[in-house]
Amino acid sequence: MNRRDFLSVMGGVAVMSKVNPAFALDRDTTPLYVKGLVILDMEDSKALRLAFPKAPGHKATLAIVPETGSNRTMTIKGHGSLEARNPASPEDPRIFVPELVRMKEFYGTSIRSRVNEAPSIITIPYNAIRSVTTSEVSSDRITFVRADNGKEVESFRPRRVAETIKIELSSSGILKLDNNKVSIPLETARELRLEYAPETMTGFDGYRDHFQHFFSYVERPAAMDFDVVPQKVGGNSAPTPKVGHHFAMVWPDAFCYPAGIP
Repeated sequence: MNRRDFLSVMGGVAVMSKVNPAFALDRDTTPLYVKGLVILDMEDSKALRLAFPKAPGHKATLAIVPETGSNRTMTIKGHGSLEARNPASPEDPRIFVPELVRMKEFYGTSIRSRVNEAPSIITIPYNAIRSVTTSEVSSDRITFVRADNGKEVESFRPRRVAETIKIELSSSGILKLDNNKVSIPLETARELRLEYAPETMTGFDGYRDHFQHFFSYVERPAAMDFDVVPQKVGGNSAPTPKVGHHFAMVWPDAFCYPAGIP
């Protein structure tokens, strides 16, 4: 494939609004893998929102993997959305993410989302989604304790938590990013990989340190105004680091995992 005929997003400013049909992939869906300090906001009945909390030192990137040729990577800035052309399915998408850490597990079902206050959000209508599933989980089982008294949160089920979420999108859609300055026709990509992670690593307790960035984006009942801290089951540390994973980067697997609202 001629790279100029694919799409150019280097620098995050170019737009590819037309695609040569010869280069479109013959498939109905395009997977989007979501990893890192990302909030999956499912409070809206019409659209899934992927929110990036304000977190100093973190960087949001999108890797575009073509059928052939080199990957393209861009930095995500501002808001984005998926423009659905032909719905992936007339029915509701299949959502099965039991490993995803959800805020309602700590604070109940009366919580409310405040992700509209996040500096960057990608909105995906449900009629453009075929399924949402867990792709990868943490190496170790995780539990949570209250930050104020150190007691384990009994309403949370200890488990290997979701490290990467897979969202199957209709390939007919167009992903628009950087406040509509960048357009990515999904039919041109074999898969997309979105990650919001620290640019530098300073220790191996990142999940404990970084989970606090989620709290600003969930409205909790006054009686449950306490923070929670993740820890490895059977210890007081974050999961054991591992080398290499789905994104071909040498990161420990314990720095940032997604969380869900509600």
